[in-house]
Amino acid sequence: MLAAGLAACGTVEQLSAAQKVSKAFDKLGDSKSAGITVSVEASPEQIVAFGDATGDKIERKTAEALSGLNISVAVASDKPLKELDSLKSLQSPDSSGNVTPDKSLRVSYVLADKKGAALLEYRQVDAKAYLRADAKGLVQLVGEDPAEVDKAAADLPAELKSVKDALAGKWVSLDLQELAESAKKTDGTKKTDGTAPGAPSGRPSLDPDTAKQLTNSLKDVLSRTVTFEAKDKKDGAEHVLMSAPARQLVDGVLQAVKPLSSKFPEQFDKLPSTAPADVPNRNIGVDLYLKGGRFSSATFDFAQLEPKAGPGAAFPVKLAFNESAPTVQVPADAVKLTEQDLQNALLGLLSAGDDEDAPDAGPGAGPGAGPGAGPGAGPAPTAGAPLTAAQAKELTGLGLSEAQIQIFSELGLSYEEIKSFATKS
Repeated sequence: MLAAGLAACGTVEQLSAAQKVSKAFDKLGDSKSAGITVSVEASPEQIVAFGDATGDKIERKTAEALSGLNISVAVASDKPLKELDSLKSLQSPDSSGNVTPDKSLRVSYVLADKKGAALLEYRQVDAKAYLRADAKGLVQLVGEDPAEVDKAAADLPAELKSVKDALAGKWVSLDLQELAESAKKTDGTKKTDGTAPGAPSGRPSLDPDTAKQLTNSLKDVLSRTVTFEAKDKKDGAEHVLMSAPARQLVDGVLQAVKPLSSKFPEQFDKLPSTAPADVPNRNIGVDLYLKGGRFSSATFDFAQLEPKAGPGAAFPVKLAFNESAPTVQVPADAVKLTEQDLQNALLGLLSAGDDEDAPDAGPGAGPGAGPGAGPGAGPAPTAGAPLTAAQAKELTGLGLSEAQIQIFSELGLSYEEIKSFATKS
């Protein structure tokens, strides 16, 4: 969007620094692969000092865990990246709102600590998803006792074995195509608004004229508020400072979007008319680095956004680009998760969560005493009251399968509770 705005604005296009940035965007989009790493560049001392300056104290142990934390993303496709669209390429929704995973897209996400140890990994290859987590490492990251992971795994019932595998750090896999096909099968039965099975769901979409109007408005805002300044080279890379007055930029974006909000998804109706009070009334900047006319990296200091952070406070993060993304491989020995496994896991987690809200519930008291509710939750519930044929028919009409209804009942949920859950879903 920013590059398009620059290219469309003659006065800005004449600035050599802006030209270089715009062309770097274009080259990045022409590539069919990219590796991007976002890392916390702030030292533990800077993080602790930042917490002190903002009045939100950060323990030294937490600061050491946060420093160097990074997320690496690798994306590869059979088409240029600029042609990828988060909805069309990743999901390809048809006119009925159904989705089809794009088998040409290969993606990986890795959350790692400063030593390079992977805490969380996600890969997508050939419309199959693979996930692995170092649950104990993640727990330690937030300052909790990793022994709690073993305790939680021990409390899980047999039907949640796949969740136990995940907690043990094993790779688990999901067939996205199978999940999409399953969604298509149930989509026609869960209409509650009077539409026929298989009919479009009426989800909001942006018509071409509105999209064009929004694009032009945002281009205008960006070209009027964002400035570019060439700086001295650093480590052989050209340095460009991109900056803008924060409140003016946010106000401009809101003024461009607000008049069209009625044509957007419902959440956009809640947008404020002006920038919130915590948006700083000063310039904020991003340092961009280019090598050979292509993006190399960008750095941003989050302290710029914190009104309480005085001079000297810093919390820098870095975004590094690499157009030669590493090959995304299928992990060996991944344990396959089925739709039923996901349902069991979801119901178990719901049962555990509800139990915290209703600690006095006893056997058969409903969702608060189901499997996975944890120590002290009391005996597992007996099955809910048998459903009548009419009740079962109504629940399947809401999109639940017979297997799902049985699991809910075994967890002790009543007909009304199952119906409520299905309706909310």
